[in-house]
Amino acid sequence: MINPEIRCLLCLLTLCLGHLMIAGIAFGEEEYQKASVVEPFLEIHTGPGASYPVFYIAEEGEDILLIKRRTDWYRIRLSNGKEGWVHRNEIAKTLLAQGRKKHWLDRFYDDYAAGRLEMGWAAGTFGGDPSLHVRVTYLLTDTLAIEGSAGYVSSDLGNTELYGGGVVVTPWSGRWFSVSGTVGAGFVLATPSSLLVNVSREKFHEAHAGLGITIPLVRNLFVRGDFRNFTLFMTPERTREFQEYSMGLSFRF
Repeated sequence: MINPEIRCLLCLLTLCLGHLMIAGIAFGEEEYQKASVVEPFLEIHTGPGASYPVFYIAEEGEDILLIKRRTDWYRIRLSNGKEGWVHRNEIAKTLLAQGRKKHWLDRFYDDYAAGRLEMGWAAGTFGGDPSLHVRVTYLLTDTLAIEGSAGYVSSDLGNTELYGGGVVVTPWSGRWFSVSGTVGAGFVLATPSSLLVNVSREKFHEAHAGLGITIPLVRNLFVRGDFRNFTLFMTPERTREFQEYSMGLSFRF
């Protein structure tokens, strides 16, 4: 009989994979949104960040196509075939194909829905025991995000549930991979095996910190690996540390 916690995690994993399949089908049917430059000029960067150089300046009246979005940056295509990246604040100043500026509802959707929500799952080890995790990440900026996660660890002596949240900082992002750091806290529910007597379920608070690497695959699909060090507060005077290694997939909406 499948443990209820494992069944819940498997259901969440199935939903994520289902969304990936639907998104993959829809990819070929995507229609690009057209806009026109209304400012005297529009600076086009080679990559999704202010640190990337400006390689082209579009003039007022030029048409552009919005190809994709990565957090606060849009990849655009110009009428001459050139492609580059423009910050969302600049895109908000453009006109849509119908000849109107983007409505505040359009900008609200861009800011708080498209390209900011990320869901994923991962498998790995926690303290040497096999583990499974699901997580939800919300990107505040290009380099800052908040994240919540739930995990399940199985061992011969019992099962452990992990629930936590934290802040994820991405100080470096390149074309092939990005590096991030995270700090957070939460709680752990330890359920001993039924073979053990006179031992009850216990709850411990935890704090964690770690490093991660993210590798883009296709479109909004990423491979993500993490190392985290957990400190469990067993009693006011006693703590224990556990290391977690995990790897999995993430999908950005």
